[in-house]
Amino acid sequence: MEEKSKILAYETEGLGESQCLSHQRYLSLLIYLIGFSFLLVTLQRVCAVFSLGLIKSLFWQNLILFAAFFALTFLIQRLLLYCGWGVRRAWRYRLAFLAGAGLGICLWFFPQMSAATWNHPTILASTIGGALAGAWMVTAVDLGLAEVNLPPSREVKEKVREQHQELIGGALPDPRVIKYSFDVFLAFLVLIASAPIWLVIAFLIWWEDPGPIFFVKNSVGRRGANFLQLKFRTMVWNAEKETGPVLAAKDDKRLLFIGRFLRKTALDELPQVINILRGEMSFVGPRPQRTILVNEYIKDIPKYALRHRVRPGLAGLAQVAGNYYVTPLQKLRYDRIYVSHMSLWFDLKILLCACLIVFWLRWQKDWNGCPPPWLLER
Repeated sequence: MEEKSKILAYETEGLGESQCLSHQRYLSLLIYLIGFSFLLVTLQRVCAVFSLGLIKSLFWQNLILFAAFFALTFLIQRLLLYCGWGVRRAWRYRLAFLAGAGLGICLWFFPQMSAATWNHPTILASTIGGALAGAWMVTAVDLGLAEVNLPPSREVKEKVREQHQELIGGALPDPRVIKYSFDVFLAFLVLIASAPIWLVIAFLIWWEDPGPIFFVKNSVGRRGANFLQLKFRTMVWNAEKETGPVLAAKDDKRLLFIGRFLRKTALDELPQVINILRGEMSFVGPRPQRTILVNEYIKDIPKYALRHRVRPGLAGLAQVAGNYYVTPLQKLRYDRIYVSHMSLWFDLKILLCACLIVFWLRWQKDWNGCPPPWLLER
């Protein structure tokens, strides 16, 4: 009798908890419905104010519409989340954006729907931009803006740093006046010139697989220090859940369609200009490797730490003279050659060759993967 009473009490308690969660779900749905209705009424009032010409400033019109469609898209996604309706996770984010952007397009092409005259192109850009920003925001709230998969423990970080201090000792002095100034100046130019490309890439990644836009790697920098290396995400969300931190294969099934293009053109490395501005990387240097992988490499190749006597680079001699899939020992050989002959002129030659490979040679069917012979000429 006592056991039956315990079982009955446990089942009753579990039922109470599920009912409580169900009540919370319905309460949240009711709140979002009220907010959605209030926002629609507010949007109608805004259209009426616009039609009367009470807000003549184009800047304020765009700002108000951007905020309105931002909130509208956010609430639509939340309604899709709580209602369900058999919609998959990814399509809840996509449909929320399509609904918000579609409403903005309709109001722009058919202004009689809102009793307002929206004939300026920036109005259309504000509505679509607000819808996209709202979709990105709700995705960031749920899944984060950047994905950090399986970061190394504090013990591993300290172990790698201590191993480098023992094996390297002092580090080479940085040519700060020339090399660092060149890096910062070029990074600012690239960041400003590539801003529209960032938006396009971010949208394509998010549309194919709604989730974090960026991927953060815990990599080894100068003298074994751990730093956060930024990249555009090129794989499906949570790709390392089953495999753990491993190098990507040539025909990796985890790669996104847009991710293959980004890797082939090296545009996935574009966010690393931020690492350069922060002084963690340089435009040219040994390519950074993940901390957890370097910890394994040093066990077999202690001299692997020698490649970290200088800042890691966006482009490296190992990738230019070799390729992405060279072995750790081959990388070490190339990187030691670079460290021994490091100069601004050598950096310019490597950058030029890297651009040549990425934007021309990789797209040639008869290219055998060998670099131009003049690169290795000194």
